[in-house]
Amino acid sequence: MGQKYEHLSYEDRVKIEHWRKRSKSIRYIANELGRSPSTISYELKHLTVSNEYVAKKASVKAYQKRYYARTSSNKVAGNKVLRQYVDDGLDKGWSPGEIAGSSGCPVSKRTIYRYVNLYALQYKLYFRGKPKQRKAMYRHGLIGERKWIEERILRDEVGHFELDFIVSPTKSGSKAVLLVTVDTLSKRTLIELLPNRTKQELSQALGQMFDGVAVKTILTDNDIAFTYWKHFEQLLGAPLYFTHPYHSWEKGLVENTNKWIRHFIPKTTNLETVTKETIVQVLMYLNDRPRQVLGYKTANEVYLEYLTIQG
Repeated sequence: MGQKYEHLSYEDRVKIEHWRKRSKSIRYIANELGRSPSTISYELKHLTVSNEYVAKKASVKAYQKRYYARTSSNKVAGNKVLRQYVDDGLDKGWSPGEIAGSSGCPVSKRTIYRYVNLYALQYKLYFRGKPKQRKAMYRHGLIGERKWIEERILRDEVGHFELDFIVSPTKSGSKAVLLVTVDTLSKRTLIELLPNRTKQELSQALGQMFDGVAVKTILTDNDIAFTYWKHFEQLLGAPLYFTHPYHSWEKGLVENTNKWIRHFIPKTTNLETVTKETIVQVLMYLNDRPRQVLGYKTANEVYLEYLTIQG
């Protein structure tokens, strides 16, 4: 059995592009990145465009391959007649279990759930009382003119951020949230505490967070707080891009950072009680510790190095 292909990060691809231009061998690159030669070989064979390996083009192509692989492997998505049958059932308010159990349906409810998640059709399950009204709200609120993740071009520079919220537990009744953003290249993290997610509070927090920071792009999810995304683009002077609905893994860097933050601020914490000192402690841990992915430099060191280069 062949070796398993391991997904590469954008930073890995930038390094591959750099080394290939200097005619480094596949084994040299694999050794430097701590990956198998087969991983690098697959990358260069399948993600080269016009006989040239370019990191940003390879990243887009890799994303497209993963997306098409998920869609084509789903039995419902790949069969036009079956897809129509399932869609009709969902529009009638049937659950995946009811559709799968009906006569003429050859797939399981698990397969139908995968189809629902794949095409972000959860609104047909959770808002079955008024499907037409909810559907219109979904399309207007989430789709609109928003720019999606595959349109985003990352360059070998700091200033491309992933952004997310950490919320208070529902039982606390608190509306306080932590606004977390991470620079994709240096992994440098910024955190702001907001009493709630109103347009005014978020505008103020973004202004404070990115004061003096050159923002190139921001990637976030479809949180209702970003209904006024055009306003935030004007505020920051940078485009906002969005993950696909229910695809939070598409901003995996900030999602993983949130897990580290939770070591200091557990999920049961009412965020209204979080002090500035705690946030400073979290930021020191995240930004001032040597990290293997950064060649055992700190996030702050790498960020400052690239600022000097871009300067």
